[in-house]
Amino acid sequence: MAGFSAAQAQEAEPERTEQPAEGADEALSMNQVVVTGSRIANPNLTSSSSVTVLGAEEFDARGVLRVEDLLSTLPQTLSGESSTSGVSGAQATVNLRGLGSKRTLVVVDGKRLPYGSPINVAADLNQIPSQLVERVEVLTGGATAVYGSDAIAGVVNFIMKRDFEGLEADVQGSLFFADNNNSNIERVLADYNQPDADSITDGESVDFNLIAGRNFDDGRGNITAYFGYSKDKAVRWEDRDITSCPFSTRDGGTDFSCSGSGSMPANTRYLRTGADGFDLVEDEQTGELRPYDQSVDAFNFAYGNYLQRPRERYTYGAFVRYDLREDMEFFLDFSVADNQTDAQIGAAGLATGTTTTINCDNPLLSGDMQAAFCDPSVVTVDENGVPRAPLRIGRRNLDYPRVAEFGLNTQRVVGGIRGEVMGGWDYEVFVQNSVVDYQEVLLNDISVSRVERSIDVVTDPATGNPVCRSVLTGEDPDCVPFNVFMPGGITPEANDYVTTPSLRVGETEQFVFGGSLSGDLGQYGVVSPFAQDGFGAVVGFEYRKDSLSLSPDSADTRTSVRAPVDGEVPVREVFAEVQAPLVQDAAFAEELTLTGAYRYSDYYDTTGGQDTYSLGLAWRPISDLRLRTQYQRATRSPNPIELYSPREFDFGNLATLPNGLQDPCAGDFDGSTSTPEPYLSFEDCALTGVTQDQYGTILDSSGNIDILTGGNEALEPEVSDTWTAGFVYEPSFLPGFVASVDYFSIEVEDYIGSIEPSETINQCVTTGDARYCGLISREPSGTLFLGDGDAYVDTALINTGQLKTSGVDLSASYVFGLDRFGADRFGDVRLSYVSTILDELSTQSLPGEPANECAGMHGGACNNPAPEYRHRVSADWMLDNVRAQLSWRYISSVDEFSVSPSAVNKLEATSYFDASVQYDVSEDLELRAGVNNLLDQDPPLTSLAGYGGDENDGRGNTYPQIYDTQGRFIFAGATVRF
Repeated sequence: MAGFSAAQAQEAEPERTEQPAEGADEALSMNQVVVTGSRIANPNLTSSSSVTVLGAEEFDARGVLRVEDLLSTLPQTLSGESSTSGVSGAQATVNLRGLGSKRTLVVVDGKRLPYGSPINVAADLNQIPSQLVERVEVLTGGATAVYGSDAIAGVVNFIMKRDFEGLEADVQGSLFFADNNNSNIERVLADYNQPDADSITDGESVDFNLIAGRNFDDGRGNITAYFGYSKDKAVRWEDRDITSCPFSTRDGGTDFSCSGSGSMPANTRYLRTGADGFDLVEDEQTGELRPYDQSVDAFNFAYGNYLQRPRERYTYGAFVRYDLREDMEFFLDFSVADNQTDAQIGAAGLATGTTTTINCDNPLLSGDMQAAFCDPSVVTVDENGVPRAPLRIGRRNLDYPRVAEFGLNTQRVVGGIRGEVMGGWDYEVFVQNSVVDYQEVLLNDISVSRVERSIDVVTDPATGNPVCRSVLTGEDPDCVPFNVFMPGGITPEANDYVTTPSLRVGETEQFVFGGSLSGDLGQYGVVSPFAQDGFGAVVGFEYRKDSLSLSPDSADTRTSVRAPVDGEVPVREVFAEVQAPLVQDAAFAEELTLTGAYRYSDYYDTTGGQDTYSLGLAWRPISDLRLRTQYQRATRSPNPIELYSPREFDFGNLATLPNGLQDPCAGDFDGSTSTPEPYLSFEDCALTGVTQDQYGTILDSSGNIDILTGGNEALEPEVSDTWTAGFVYEPSFLPGFVASVDYFSIEVEDYIGSIEPSETINQCVTTGDARYCGLISREPSGTLFLGDGDAYVDTALINTGQLKTSGVDLSASYVFGLDRFGADRFGDVRLSYVSTILDELSTQSLPGEPANECAGMHGGACNNPAPEYRHRVSADWMLDNVRAQLSWRYISSVDEFSVSPSAVNKLEATSYFDASVQYDVSEDLELRAGVNNLLDQDPPLTSLAGYGGDENDGRGNTYPQIYDTQGRFIFAGATVRF
């Protein structure tokens, strides 16, 4: 059965003589071997880098429909965006070493994939049909010198099935089953009168793939075509007890409580800050005004949110090759992936962060409201003579959940020729073009301008009925009064008026023209006097242009960032690589090989020239032991989103979803409400811009502060230094056993990012440093979320300080027949173990500042969990036509990154057990079935998980990118060959 082992990857390399060269851009002659991370084909030498291999059977053993789900089980991956979770975009990504998916290069048969979409440049794994994957090779650590920019964290290389003959159909069905029996969470839900989900079966998925291939013209050519279809049904937050309400903490951080948004669906919230301020709600039963109480009035926005988004995907394409002559081959790859998915979040409405006023002649106001809202001390008269008072309103339209419909259509064509020239030199010249069309439609959002007009209501002098002022003036004859001042006062016509769709469309395009020439210099006498094999070399060139554009409509909603982006990054590159066997078949040096690579990249329109290089050494002192080490200098040039995105405000307002960011200076000293007192002293808060008059009166943000985002055309490239060292041990006295240990250290200087808002505030109050304090802006009442553009924390992109990680990868496997133990008829067993020990994962916000150590931490400046230890252990049993696997995935405990951590926010160590079985009924029919998360283990829960959808956010009180959230995953499938 195919393995899951870095050690096995190294052992398997010399045996790959019947496959085309794997994972490189150079000539692919049939009897050569290319290791991912190198362009030189040599079946006799050892790589100086560690490569982890996932075989095709591993996909079947886990019932994988989405390749990101399989990659997430690797200990080297810390997070990634899933195509079925979150609320932003439709992509699926992989994030090696926790350095960010945009620092992980994804290639197919050695050629890079395009930007995933105009909102996220990381490659979209939805392009990869899982049943067409022969294997996946994962190299962690810099590989820019070999593959170009974006390979700082490593390379994921998908090797596809080619030269296929025949017809193969594969079908699989799967679903989730959740017990929903977490007694601790049931108690919390009962305390807050929230419904508790029963056991449930949902999230059904179906996947169908068809592969057809044929040789033609007496074997000179082959065409392999494929078609795939998959469909996933939704899994919703409210259908799991652990996600039935958003968590905050209580009892000094020792227990969870149900939290929510301050914009409610029934009892409208009215706010005014300052000396004459108030925070009132209209009681839904009595209609009377009373003080807002977060513990009672907060809206549970869990309902309708997706743990698994509904998705429908089509993939199809073909691989063609034809021998134009004996030493020249034409090749063409064509692929299309069409992915449609929906995201759903809580109902929209009037955001308490929206600045507005109320006209005091409004006939919808009750007498109590008139008196409260229109105190003479705050009333002003506008240019039209209308008396107005400042008022902020929080009210959701519960009947109108917001749905974002995402569409991604990716088309990719690669074509060229390759062959042999000059008596043994292999060449390749190719052209590659990829286009990704992106569309996002947001339904049932609220138009800010329409809301303002629909609340500005007066009495119609002709009828005596309430009417929009804009109807009488002729500004908007279609306006309908939006009566949020009386329980049940909003009509369907008013809802239809204020509700509006919005659209943004975009495109990314990648054009690549490249070529390479590789050969054995030994034929010219370039051979070490202590070796038999000659030096191998590759030289080549590449021109690449990545461009993207994003165009939103003019809808004036506040749910998401809607700014246009347009830009391109062209680059011209030349590269070379050498592999030099120095010693072979000598005492204490059966092999000693030096490797080196160099690439010069000219980003002539943006960041200029860059040099990247690597140097490695592989030494086999005895046949049982192979040692390897490598140093790499890698770079990543900023992409168009990072360079050209305009600076704008990302409003984390209460009509959308909390972003989990707290203002430690918010709160009051009024014991009549549940609002806490400020966490920090006035002296500390003054550093963040709080005045004496504001202190103690600032409205609680309820988990929201507004942030200023944007790109920066002055960005410089990231530069990283990677060092790896390790060994592979394969004892001759124990056939079938192989083990490897590899140390890695990656340090990124000037990494492109933003300073986390919580880090900005913490550093400001701790140090008083103007570099941090200057990033904080408060509106006149002191909040960080109520201003329309004057209350925020600046998080626009800059070249920050350092990003560092280090640790150790461990791998071992043992294959043996049970006949060794006298059980001749009981088949073979394979035991395998893969793990990562994380020693460091740190970020430095600015040069000279202390770093934040995130190994073993989550939340705050660390975002996603970074467990210090992860492993996967599996046992495979093979007997004739039967193969069975039992695996154990383990994730160590993770603490909260905080000066005062809450006990319940520690993520306990978690284990998952998976089981599967495959049965070959005949050569033409294979059946499989299995269960992942066999024991329905709940993920560890936290109140710190965010509510966004990218790889830096948790969701549903946990981190679905790392932990199993939906429950048991049950699958069954069949493969039929004709």
